[in-house]
Amino acid sequence: MFHPERDLKQIIISMLSEDGKSISYLSRELKKQGFDMHRLTLTGYLRALSDMNVLKEKDVPPAKIYTPVKGKEKDIYLRVTEQAKIVAPDKFPELTLYAFFKLFKRPIFKEELERAGVFEFSPGVQAREDEIADARKFMQKSGFKIPTSSKAYVPLNEDLESNYQNLLVQMLINDLECFYLVKETKQAKLDL
Repeated sequence: MFHPERDLKQIIISMLSEDGKSISYLSRELKKQGFDMHRLTLTGYLRALSDMNVLKEKDVPPAKIYTPVKGKEKDIYLRVTEQAKIVAPDKFPELTLYAFFKLFKRPIFKEELERAGVFEFSPGVQAREDEIADARKFMQKSGFKIPTSSKAYVPLNEDLESNYQNLLVQMLINDLECFYLVKETKQAKLDL
């Protein structure tokens, strides 16, 4: 999530409005934010985002204008929470924390949970100080700034493994849009 190329994509999307922006505008604004890239490299990057259906490309001679595709961009935090609410609506905060903990292999910071839409902080227990310091150092190397006073959590409930696996399967099916390949099972006889 905090990979520099991914951050660049998020920065570009945040710069774009419904009216769209030109390559020249984006190049100037990115340079102000410390992304000094050649204009041809930026053009290729924008074309790739357009091919992936993240941006729309429109010809307005002599320029090309880019606009974001509405409702298409969800990060890992929103995707996990969305599926957790479907898989286990009564335990979605706990399952969200559990999923992030298993995926990222580290304690999960309060800011990450808030980004995912989890605002109640009882889904787990606070991590040890050494674990928090190690996770904070990792996050800073990844380009994500975590305040020194921020708390991080680890799951309390370990019996969420089957829900977690179901969440991953549903995310994969949704992301690859392969619902039509999944066989729905029907119960042959009623168990009494």
